Amino acid sequence: MTGAPSRIRVEENGPILEITFDHPPAHAFDQGASRDLDAAIGRLADSAHLRCAIVTATGERMFSAGWDLKAVAAGDVGEDFGPHGFMGLARFELNKPIIAAVNGIAVGGGFEFALAANMVLCAPHVEFALPELQRGFIPEAGGLWRALRRLPRNVAYELLLTGRRLGAEEGFRLGFVNRIVPRAELMDAARAMANQIVACAPLAVAALLEVVREVEMLPDAQAFARMRSGLPAHRHMRESDDFMEGPRAFAEKRAPRWTGR
Repeated sequence: MTGAPSRIRVEENGPILEITFDHPPAHAFDQGASRDLDAAIGRLADSAHLRCAIVTATGERMFSAGWDLKAVAAGDVGEDFGPHGFMGLARFELNKPIIAAVNGIAVGGGFEFALAANMVLCAPHVEFALPELQRGFIPEAGGLWRALRRLPRNVAYELLLTGRRLGAEEGFRLGFVNRIVPRAELMDAARAMANQIVACAPLAVAALLEVVREVEMLPDAQAFARMRSGLPAHRHMRESDDFMEGPRAFAEKRAPRWTGR
C-alpha cells in the first residue's frame, strides 16, 4: 500500500489477521481507503499461514459510516474502489472466515460489511442502519440483498426503505448478531472465537465456506449434486492427509495435527 497514508491498520496475531479501520471520527471510505481494505482482505486470502480475520475500528463511537459522502460532495465521485468493489464487498471466492467486531455505529457500507461477515460481535451501544435511500441512492455494495438474506424479510424491507436503526439487542434477537460484548472485552471475545476456528482443520474450513457459498440457495437434491461436482476446496479436503488425521487423532485419543495438506 503506497501513496497516501493508509486508513487501514493491519496486524498479524499468529494465524489471525486483525484489520482495524483507523480514520476517525467516522472511519468513512473513499476510493483509496477502499483499495487499502481490499488489499488487506487479499492478504488474508493469499497467505497460507493466515486462517481467519477480525475486522474492527478504533474508538467507541463509530465502526464505519461507509462511503465518504464528504469526499463525494467535494467532487471525488470516482469508483476505483479496487478489484472487488467498494470495501472489497464484491469478493466471492474467500474461503477464510471474517469476524466483524463492531465497536460502534455501523451505517451504510459499515452495515454492509457486517452483513457480509461470517460472524458479528458487537458492543451493547451499537446500532446498524442503511440510510442510502435518504441520500439519493441504494445500498449497492451488497447490503440490499444481504439484508434480505440475513434478516427477516419484513424487517429488512423496513430498514432499507426507512433508514431505521437496528440496535444490538434487536440484531441479537433476530440472529444477525452472534454475541453482545462489553466494548472493553470485544476484541478478546473476537480472538477467542477466531482461535476456535483456527483449531479446526484448515482445509475443512475452506471447504465448508466454499460449499455453503455454492449451495445455500439451492434445493437439497441440487445442493448435494453441486457439492459432489468437484468443487476445488471440497475436493482438496477429501484428498488431503488431514482428511484422515481427524479420525486417527480421535482413535488415538490425542489432539489432531493439521498440516493443510
